[in-house]
Amino acid sequence: MGNKEQHTSNMERSLGLRHVFVLSTGAMVSSGLFLLPSFAAAKTGPSAVLAYLIAGVLAIPAMFSVAELSTAMPRAGGAYYFLARALGPAGGTLTGVATWLSLVMKDAFALVGMSAYLTLIVDLPGKPTAVCLIAFFTLLNIVGSKTSASVQMAMVAFLLAVMGWFLITGLPKVGGGNGELDPFFTHGGNGLVAAIGLVFVSYGGLTKVASVAEEVEDPSRNIPLGMILSLIVSTMVYTLGVLVAVALIPMDDLYGDLAPIHTAADAFMPAVGAGFVIAAALAAFASAANAGILAAARYPMAMSRDGLMSKNFLRMSRFGTPLWGIVLTGTGMAVIVIAFGAGAIAKLASAFVLLTLALVNTAVIILRSARISSYAPGFRSPLFPYLQIFGIGVSLYLIFRLGALPLILIGTSICLTLAWFHFFGKRKVTQSAGAIHHIFQRLGQAADTSIDREISAAMQSHGLRSEDDYAGLIARAAVISVPDDGDITEAATRASQVLSKTLVVDPEEVSERFLDTGSLWIQPSDTHPTATPVAFFDSAEFDHLVIVRSKNGVIIPAEWGGRNERVNALFFLAGTSDKPGRALRLAGELAAYLHTDEAAMIAEASFESEVKEALLPGLEVGQYPLLPETEMGVLIGHVLGELNLDNDLHIEAVHRMGKVLPPSPETILVADDQLTIIGPVGELPTSSEIGTILTQRSDPTELR
Repeated sequence: MGNKEQHTSNMERSLGLRHVFVLSTGAMVSSGLFLLPSFAAAKTGPSAVLAYLIAGVLAIPAMFSVAELSTAMPRAGGAYYFLARALGPAGGTLTGVATWLSLVMKDAFALVGMSAYLTLIVDLPGKPTAVCLIAFFTLLNIVGSKTSASVQMAMVAFLLAVMGWFLITGLPKVGGGNGELDPFFTHGGNGLVAAIGLVFVSYGGLTKVASVAEEVEDPSRNIPLGMILSLIVSTMVYTLGVLVAVALIPMDDLYGDLAPIHTAADAFMPAVGAGFVIAAALAAFASAANAGILAAARYPMAMSRDGLMSKNFLRMSRFGTPLWGIVLTGTGMAVIVIAFGAGAIAKLASAFVLLTLALVNTAVIILRSARISSYAPGFRSPLFPYLQIFGIGVSLYLIFRLGALPLILIGTSICLTLAWFHFFGKRKVTQSAGAIHHIFQRLGQAADTSIDREISAAMQSHGLRSEDDYAGLIARAAVISVPDDGDITEAATRASQVLSKTLVVDPEEVSERFLDTGSLWIQPSDTHPTATPVAFFDSAEFDHLVIVRSKNGVIIPAEWGGRNERVNALFFLAGTSDKPGRALRLAGELAAYLHTDEAAMIAEASFESEVKEALLPGLEVGQYPLLPETEMGVLIGHVLGELNLDNDLHIEAVHRMGKVLPPSPETILVADDQLTIIGPVGELPTSSEIGTILTQRSDPTELR
């Protein structure tokens, strides 16, 4: 896509760890706690407590899988984006629709519960009220994810505070209330299994985090940590809260009670406490509806990127949110609320949640088995593939135990979705065939190499970690030019010759590695298009970059993953094999800068420093050769640690005889070395100033 489209369809990273936690927790702790316990108790009796606990444990494989996929491909669309890249466009279309339906149904169920609790305060018609609430949260999400996430945080904080009060007051009453804990398994093992499947909808919020992964800061840390904390807290609140309810409410009264937590609170809390429970329930339902629209709206956007839906879903509102995806999601929730009752919605939502989680576990197995070099998640699920296989089996088993209605609706939605793909999406799809073709390659079939490049391109949304040295990578980079009639082979050869000296690898092998790795994405532009090939090397101690420029452009042929595009600059990035994710994050950050106006200087700049400064806004790059006859000659024979530069100045590299040395404080400087220093514009020292800094030092304990 061009610059304009990129600008309109990329999301701003504005969500931190606390947002991930509250988004997931707010999506989970709502109807599953305040409405669903009565339905679960009807199936299994007091053992509904155990059903919630077991369901939380069984959600762990999917949680790990979602965290892994989100940190490998943090893009809007969540499960759809993962499955489409694993199974191809048909599987991705099916997953996108299934996940979108699960989110819409789950939050429609939340609005049914919200209506039930509102009737405790004022007599209102349930379904019209729910539709009005949908309209409100739809507008809230149009305003912006940062705004809605902040509201979410306040609602979840209030919810957890009230539930803390409820549990501290209610747990001591367990055993002395009017509830009936015996027989614990009212309907035996079959009833317990049915209840586990039913309450699985309570943990559907796990996938919502993946849907907004493109907007999360430092997703490699914040996504898995936020999800783990959320699942632990949610499981504890569910299990203990339901325990209080079944222990204090007689079973005959609990069955069919649409406000069981309030009924329990009414039995042991003061009136103000029971009132706060109503308020917390309303906040929880509102939080779930808000999070549902926030997450589900990203699915039409992601499918539109791949040509499976209208391009209108890529358009951003003036607040930077996917307008038509939000409107479609709100409309779908309203239809579900009007068409179905609470029990049916709960079953259907759980069935689609279980289906989505099974597919997510499948995606991890396929992507890891495909051995795609650019698949480098910041978090890796433990116990692979056994945990994923277990999760798939459990999900499918529980779906069949939910009954005929969910199976019929799942089958119908699959048929309709595949028909849609065959008659509409197949003709317009722009997405690759999927990672599963890499597995087919072992059986003699051709692999789809474009998926390698597409997954690496997804890292552009990843964001840098604190230890990623983007500025140092640019400062250390070598800049070379090729003739106007040069081609990709000459550009790769020149870059490989430079890198081979540092990597101590034969130049031909370096060039072949770039071609074989397949990690490349092209940044189109009306003026200065660029391309970024990435490869990984065992011998690399840190990441290296070579920038190859051509004023008239170099053609990228199909064997290099292009479509004969002509680019003005190629950025050959050699990453370390043990940390491929870091190289891809650096390449993604680099690609983001290539959309800026300053990037136009790269092909036309007269000096190497101008090229680097175009990629380092606000910073300046200085090159300081250590020639004996110059003022810098005073540094020869000294170690880098003796240079006491200002805190804003950093030595990023020592160039020596064609090689780049890491700036270690113990490095002894020799004649003809060249120091690369970066710092704020206008603050770089002169050669004489550096010599003065060294000669005026008197305390050797001040070495950096």
